[in-house]
Formats: sequence, C-alpha cells, structure tokens
Amino acid sequence: MNKSIRASVTILALVYIGTLLYSAFAPLSEKYLIRQIKQGSLILPVEPIQQRKIISCGEAAIVMTYNHAYPKNPLEEMNVIAYATEMGYYLDDRPPFTSPTDMVKIAKYYTDEVSSGRVITQAQGLALLVQKLHKNEPIIIDVLTRLDDPQSGAHFVVVTGISIDEDQGNTILIHYNNPLTARNESAPWAGTEGVWNAWQNNGDPGGSGWWMTIRAPA
Repeated sequence: MNKSIRASVTILALVYIGTLLYSAFAPLSEKYLIRQIKQGSLILPVEPIQQRKIISCGEAAIVMTYNHAYPKNPLEEMNVIAYATEMGYYLDDRPPFTSPTDMVKIAKYYTDEVSSGRVITQAQGLALLVQKLHKNEPIIIDVLTRLDDPQSGAHFVVVTGISIDEDQGNTILIHYNNPLTARNESAPWAGTEGVWNAWQNNGDPGGSGWWMTIRAPA
C-alpha cells in the first residue's frame, strides 16, 4: 500500500472512531485510539499569535482560528477587541473578561461558520478533538492558565493537534497555541496536570467542557 493510500485509510478510520466516540453509540477503548493515532499524528499548521492585552486571550484565540479558516481575509486582534468592547463582550476590569457565551457572539459577527458546544466526559472530549482536527478545524477550548494550578484562572487556547509520545508509555499529547506565550505548546491529555482536567475545571461560568470552532467556507 503506498503512502497516500495508507494515509487516506488512517484518516477515514480516525474520523469513524471519533464520530462513534463522540456520539456515544459505540464506546471504543483509548488503547485502540492510540494505535490509530500512531499511524499519523493530527497536526494543523495554525499560526500562533500573542494576545495584545493580558486578558484578551479569547479575542486572540478567535483571530487564530478565523485566520486559519480565512487566510485571505485575516483579522487583527485589536479590531476584534474594539468590537467586543463596544458590544460589552469584552470587559477589561472584571472576570471573566470574555465569557464562553460572548466568545460565540464575537465569532458570529465575523462569520456564520461557527460551531460550539460542550463535552461532558473524557471520551467525548477526545473524540471531539479528533473529529474536528480531521475536518481541518482547530478548536478553541477553555482551560486553566497553568494546567496544574486550579487557582491560576481560566484561559482560552487553540488546540491544533494530537500525537502519541511512545517514550512516555504511549501518552496522548495535545498540541495547542497558547496566546499568552505566542507558542505552540503540548501537554498530556489525561491526569491531574493534563488538558482534560484543566478543560473540565477551568472555573469560568459555562466553561467546563466548552468548545468552539470556525469552519472554512465550503
């Protein structure tokens, strides 16, 4: 089997697995998913940017996902902040500064191709990430600023990929653009210092398990 055919088969298999996990019709083991991801990591080339204000991570995350979907018509973060401030979606003097609900409102001002929802279980969360990445949709999620510190406050990041670290016992790694550092970073999916724990326990109103994507136009 040549490389292109093998890659296509892998992608189709992962999409199918992700769909089943997310719909909860047929729960599949994490070990099975790891075997599939090993055949090809899911990494999207999303350009990281640094948030222009200390509490504008949400607006920066919107800019990253929008510009990935619409590279010929990119947004500038300061313009997004200006619009969000005018509409009361961004408040620089009190938390949550920009709520998950207002993130959706801001994104829908720029495009109708916005999806958002909430995952409840770890299996749903991982399946959602696999499904969206295979559709070329980076995912904005609401986590803790420091994944292992429940007192560090909520923070929006953009998930750009999933891979397997075989040197660490087949640990599932989540790759994400962090607007605070303007870097693509990675962290384990599971465990007390993992992405799922920080996504589930971010402390934002309506933020537990919340996600949002911006699709490219058809």
